[in-house]
Amino acid sequence: MRSFVMALLAFAVVPQAFGKTVRYELTATRGKVNLSGKKEVDFALMLNGQIPAPTLTFTEGDDAEIVVNNQIPNESMSIHWHGILLPPLMDGVPYVTTPPIRPGESFTFKFKIRQHGTYWYHSHTSVQEQKGLYGAIVIHPRKPMIRADKEVVAVLGDWSDENADQILRNLKKDGDYYMYKKGTIRSWWGALRSGGLGTFLWNEWTRMGGMDLSDVGYDAFLINGRRDSQLVEAKAGEKIRIRLINSAASSYFYVSLGDGPMEVISSDGVDMAPRRVGEILMGMGETYDVLFTVPENQNYELRATVQDGTGFASGWIGAGPKVRAPDRPEPDLYAPMDHSGHEDHGAHDSHGHQGHHGDHGQSAILPTLTVDEMKATASTEFPPSHKRHDLKLVLGGDMERYVWHINGKAIHQDRTITINEGDVIRFTLVNETMMHHPMHLHGHFFRVLNKNGARSPLKHTVDVSPHSTRTIEFLADEPGEWMLHCHNLYHMKTGMARIIKYSTFTPREDIKKLQKHDPHLHDHIYHNGLIEAASNHARAQLRLSKTWDTLEAEVETRETKVGIWEWEGDLLYRRWMSNYFNLALGGQSFDKEQHGVVGFGYTLPLLIETTFLLDHEGRTRLDVHKKFQWTKRVHSDVELSFRQEHKTEFEVTLMYADNWHWSAGLMLTETKLGAGVELRF
Repeated sequence: MRSFVMALLAFAVVPQAFGKTVRYELTATRGKVNLSGKKEVDFALMLNGQIPAPTLTFTEGDDAEIVVNNQIPNESMSIHWHGILLPPLMDGVPYVTTPPIRPGESFTFKFKIRQHGTYWYHSHTSVQEQKGLYGAIVIHPRKPMIRADKEVVAVLGDWSDENADQILRNLKKDGDYYMYKKGTIRSWWGALRSGGLGTFLWNEWTRMGGMDLSDVGYDAFLINGRRDSQLVEAKAGEKIRIRLINSAASSYFYVSLGDGPMEVISSDGVDMAPRRVGEILMGMGETYDVLFTVPENQNYELRATVQDGTGFASGWIGAGPKVRAPDRPEPDLYAPMDHSGHEDHGAHDSHGHQGHHGDHGQSAILPTLTVDEMKATASTEFPPSHKRHDLKLVLGGDMERYVWHINGKAIHQDRTITINEGDVIRFTLVNETMMHHPMHLHGHFFRVLNKNGARSPLKHTVDVSPHSTRTIEFLADEPGEWMLHCHNLYHMKTGMARIIKYSTFTPREDIKKLQKHDPHLHDHIYHNGLIEAASNHARAQLRLSKTWDTLEAEVETRETKVGIWEWEGDLLYRRWMSNYFNLALGGQSFDKEQHGVVGFGYTLPLLIETTFLLDHEGRTRLDVHKKFQWTKRVHSDVELSFRQEHKTEFEVTLMYADNWHWSAGLMLTETKLGAGVELRF
């Protein structure tokens, strides 16, 4: 075991004699900022008056003492030290490991610095991270290991001028809420024009839609809180160490530097076999260290391009004429899905020439660095004497209702995974969704098993790409309770998380009491609705939703004959058993009669939504709905209602919409053609 520990250079035990106490004080406040250049907002949260928060610097072996004061009116807060090895009480997850810091109060974090590298810190309360509570941590090794003339920290972020609490509510109304803002709506015309009609139809047939690269429409992307700024001045020949941190709430970034390669030397704070790369795909929560020798007296652009292609941030390194990073092609919304989940990153270098794999290819330029190509500096294998424990964790979700879960259950349904100290724990992460999930484990580093075998890299956050499987393993040698969660903030908040608990660990009594009030265990209620007004009919809908439960109310009136209007109404409770199937129970009012109904809903291939109901007198009803998105702004809804002993009702629309909230157009029912508007809220 001693030789194994020594091999993990980043985590060697540091003698107490070298430690000194390094103290910081951070004060959280709410204030006004304009980070997008478009609008000043008043909901921003800051530490010591800035976004991002101050960079905290330590040396391996130090004793950290960090006082966090909460001066945010009427709002508790927290700070989690992302990637730092420490006692569970200091981890900073409120109601799980650490008390929340209530308004007007403070909490002092104390822990030994047991590692070196690039890390960061952020709030773990509600959606405060999105509002600005995040900052960098730099830990220098006790003895210098890599020479650089200058260092610069580059904290990547995403920013919305919309309050993050409202962003979450919007996503719960419709997972595609921000597609209008981002301009990423897939349509029949777009598929036909791009030659991707076959893929478009296949995605609808399999009920998956297209690949989702992001959920939120942002107003700005930032490096160190700015859209464009000079990071460091440097001259030709100077070697710069760039510490990259993706502190975004829900944005992956492609990071590139000028028109040439950069050398990646560390990932998640752990030194790795250096790789020369054209760009890095960075998931939320990941950090990378890059060495860049300034080739000429010019100013080189460090560009972070968001994965969905909706924008980028720029930081500059050097001096003189500007050398811009190349533009990335916009994502193809109709590209076939690679169900292996792993892109061919090593086939060609940045100039399109054939590349190489294995040790002999370490000096070749890799176009895009992902964890598949990372290699540890030494063996990371665990001794065979340790007992193995394997668990399969299926990452699932439903974009339409915006719910995310593990093994079919959100954290409020299944909180805890219990493990035994001393075991090697292996998680097989199976992503069954169309989105990337950056999975983060608190309090540990894990091996990401890849083609490099014994020298598979150590990380604390790993990307699990769409429809792929990723295997990680770690030695259970940090007793406590630790979160495992997707670092997409909105995925975590809607269920994709677990608590990893050591079987022999018992939290303090005050923490045990707090855990009973953990917000992660609350299945929150959200609402959305619709009002439709036309010359031939009117309709109102309201839906209350939790993770697996919805309550739907609808009232409709339509002109059945000239001057004669009839109305009907439904009240249905649905219990969702999967993304595509639900059980229904409720009542209906139709043809001046009221009936109790039971039935089920099922989404057919081609995303055709159906509901079958049986009333208390044995009569049946079948509702069918299909949306056709013809262009980015023109769509049709086709609704059919088949009732036993009644004529078929239908509505076919042709609507124009340039945002989520309203549309206007033509509405044809079984009796007449009308025109009207539809409002969603």
